[in-house]
Amino acid sequence: MFNVAAFIIALSSSVEGADVAQTMPADQPTVVTSTPAIGAKISPGPFLLSATFDRLMMNGSYSFVQVSKNTYPDCKGQPARSRDGRTFTLRCNARAGRQYEVWFNRPPYMNFKSIRGATAKPIRLSVACVCR
Repeated sequence: MFNVAAFIIALSSSVEGADVAQTMPADQPTVVTSTPAIGAKISPGPFLLSATFDRLMMNGSYSFVQVSKNTYPDCKGQPARSRDGRTFTLRCNARAGRQYEVWFNRPPYMNFKSIRGATAKPIRLSVACVCR
């Protein structure tokens, strides 16, 4: 079960990625790595869900966005920010045979921001949990 207070949930899927990119400033922060990697196949059980940005990010400001209850992993607590201020990590649990989708920012939930207030580019993470 996830803690609703720990992150923001998106219930609509009306915005396309191309439309989002057109409205974002050129100096926006970008995810440079994620754990798991985009498109990865993961094993059932505990895993870390993280986004690492190309610059120092605002502390306590994040949007791990859920599009559907069926495709969001079970996560607990609030995201931890790394010492260098570029990575946010959640502790989650994956179940065998499930496909997961998480967005790092997605309108209207755009709270990943640099320390200068620039909103990060939305990124979609999709991973599959395989039986092992």
